[in-house]
Amino acid sequence: MSKAQAVLTHWHSHRDVLAPLVESVPEDKLDFKPWDGAMSFRDLVWHILSTSAWFAAAAQAGRITDRPEKPDLGSKQALLQAISTFSDRTHADVASVADEQFDSLVDTKAVFGADLPVKALLGSMVDHEIHHKGQLFVYARLMGAEKLPFFIHRG
Repeated sequence: MSKAQAVLTHWHSHRDVLAPLVESVPEDKLDFKPWDGAMSFRDLVWHILSTSAWFAAAAQAGRITDRPEKPDLGSKQALLQAISTFSDRTHADVASVADEQFDSLVDTKAVFGADLPVKALLGSMVDHEIHHKGQLFVYARLMGAEKLPFFIHRG
C-alpha cells in the first residue's frame, strides 16, 4: 500500500461519516451556533471541507495555494453535494502524492510559520478534520439529533 493510500484509508474512515452526520440534523437548524462567536453547523462543515482540500492541494503542489472558493451552501442538499465534490477533490490531490514526496517540504511558512513535510501536513489535515467532526457531533446532539452515525466508518 502506498503512503498516500494509507493516509486516504485513515482519512476516509472519518470523512465518510460527514454526510450521514449532516443527514442526521434538521435542515432548519443548519445555522445553529452553540454560543455567540461560534461557527454555525453549516460553516463548520465548510471549514472542514475547505481546510482539508486546501491542505491536500498544498501537499500536491509543494506550496500553499489559494483557499477553495465557497459554493452556495443554502440547503442541506447543497451541503451534501459540497461534501461529495470536495471529498473527491481532496482524495485526488492526496492520491497524486508519490511515496518519495512524503518527506519533501511544503512551503507553508505563510500559514504555520515554517515549512512542513508532506507527511506532517497531511497528518495535520486528518487531525484537524477529526477535531472538528467531533464538534459537529456535539452540535448535532444540541440540535436535537437522536440517531447519529458511528464516529468512524469501517467499510
